[in-house]
Amino acid sequence: MADVSSISKATSNLEDRANCSTIISGDNEGRSLPDASVTTSKQHSDTEVSDAEVVRRAQEEGCVNVVFPGTVTQEGCCRFVSEILKCILYQRQQLPMTYDQLVYSQRKRIVPSADMDWRKCQQTLQELEEVLQQLEVLFSLSRVPRVLLLMGGSLVLPKELYEINMEGLVLAGGDHCLRVSSCLRQLFRTLFVADLLSDSRPVHLMPTTVLVQAHRDCGIGWFRPKLQFKVPTRVKNQIIALSTDSNTCKELRAKGSDWQDYVWFQAPMTIKGFRN
Repeated sequence: MADVSSISKATSNLEDRANCSTIISGDNEGRSLPDASVTTSKQHSDTEVSDAEVVRRAQEEGCVNVVFPGTVTQEGCCRFVSEILKCILYQRQQLPMTYDQLVYSQRKRIVPSADMDWRKCQQTLQELEEVLQQLEVLFSLSRVPRVLLLMGGSLVLPKELYEINMEGLVLAGGDHCLRVSSCLRQLFRTLFVADLLSDSRPVHLMPTTVLVQAHRDCGIGWFRPKLQFKVPTRVKNQIIALSTDSNTCKELRAKGSDWQDYVWFQAPMTIKGFRN
């Protein structure tokens, strides 16, 4: 049986704890958790600052950086290039509507074979689809760190030059990679904010040439190697740089890649613009 002194001591400890709790709760009276609106306001402010930096770099440096918060797949990289190509052709007034809208409209139309607009549209779609299909083949054979889209002019001096730079992407496979759809949303939101492709001036129709950088021994047959090709320097190079956040993939990034064995390959056909 417990003695009186032990019971008295335990009771005293309980009273002390109760008093301490009362003091703490009293001190916290009148205090509230951080207001959700304050947090939302800060996030909105951070987004505005980030967007302003995106616009500044696009205007001053002709560069848009898109940093993904994780690894991506090789197939995802192919989708990025394909969707950017379609977007640039539309934004630079080489297509009268988006690629998907154009495909849909052509499937629904019933027109005579003598309709020149229809035939030109069909030719443009066939050229674009051929390039897209061959890009899929190339991406299945080699890593592709850079893609160039040269519009108008010549290979030495095009009228417009766009580069898709993927050297900073960390590739992986399986379920640990980011979903392509979420990456595309982030990519095109950034491009929309940067306003890199818009131009109030009218743009003439001009052929688009696609060049890709791939391993010299990848075995691709459709693309033609251009061993002596150098990226034109007398025209502004608009760069869309895709990369993976270095804080999320430190171990994978440390391996690096050796681009010395990579050369330029040129698509043997150009994509000719089309207007209604």
